[in-house]
Amino acid sequence: KLSNEMVRDIDKDTVNWDPNFDESRKEPRVLPSRFPNLLVNGSSGIAVGMATNIPPHNLGELVDATVAQIDNPEITLDELMKYVKGPDFPTGAEVYGGAPMRQAYATGKGSVTIRAVANIEERKNGRYNIVITEVPYGMSKEGFIEKVRELVMAKKLDHIADARDESARGKIRIVVELKKDAFPKKILNQLYKMTGLQTAFHYNMLALVDGVQPRILGLKEILAEFIKHRQVVTRRRTEFELKKAKERAHILEGLKIALDNIDEVIATIRASYDDADKQLMQKFGLSEIQANAILQMQLRRLQGLERDKIEEELKQLHELIAKLEAILADENEILRVIKEELLALKDKYGDERRSKIINHEV
Repeated sequence: KLSNEMVRDIDKDTVNWDPNFDESRKEPRVLPSRFPNLLVNGSSGIAVGMATNIPPHNLGELVDATVAQIDNPEITLDELMKYVKGPDFPTGAEVYGGAPMRQAYATGKGSVTIRAVANIEERKNGRYNIVITEVPYGMSKEGFIEKVRELVMAKKLDHIADARDESARGKIRIVVELKKDAFPKKILNQLYKMTGLQTAFHYNMLALVDGVQPRILGLKEILAEFIKHRQVVTRRRTEFELKKAKERAHILEGLKIALDNIDEVIATIRASYDDADKQLMQKFGLSEIQANAILQMQLRRLQGLERDKIEEELKQLHELIAKLEAILADENEILRVIKEELLALKDKYGDERRSKIINHEV
């Protein structure tokens, strides 16, 4: 459902469109996303002479950080990192932060260590299992089990009887069964060292700025670019909605004039077939758009129009027009709308952090 928020308002002239590869249709140059997807979902990719590697983050934390940066554009990185604790991987695991992580968010380049969550469980026969419930992002469970078996065969790991995947219903559970007289903590440390249970995520937060310039960005710079993007989208959407509201109000004002002179309007339409629009414009001071709107209605429906409904809708439209014009007249109002929409997203889609940050120095 959250993906709908990436394309919301795309039909309200919020972004520019370019021809696709064979010019058979047009595609958006960028999506009008309501949240900083580059950080929420992360990104990795390789192009000619450049690459990007951005970890996923917690939506709620990013919303709080973005709102804080809107309120205080001079906010420091340390203040931002009170909101963004670090990456938040869908597979959970433990992330070792501290100075290397802070460097990554300051410069866009750096690395953090990710370690699986494992517990030692005693079996009824007095032997032990190592049970892994959270794994580093991107680690293959099958690949891990195969690696354990290879290490046992090569006699680089001892006292392991079996390794199997007992994961079910979206919950990870990998069991490493130990032999008699095994030292579970020692074997667990060997698994961290020799397999993918412990790995490093290397930040390289490169992104295209304004669609053309590849730049390595820190956390504050990415959020600043997202805020700029939302300002443009919100302004263009508001302008679109204002235009539509004025167009509708203009037609309703024409219908109201027609109601005030209903008998004469109907007589004029019946008396003139070819130039009824011109006659209506001339007699009642209507615009061409208003005259055509009246002519497109059946006479029966025109007679049955309810004045109260038209006046109520017109009143609501005038209130909406005043509200939209007030937003366009003040950049602070645009920023307020952006904050409101972000906080609503957090309330609707925000969830608890999955990855635990160890040694979070801020």
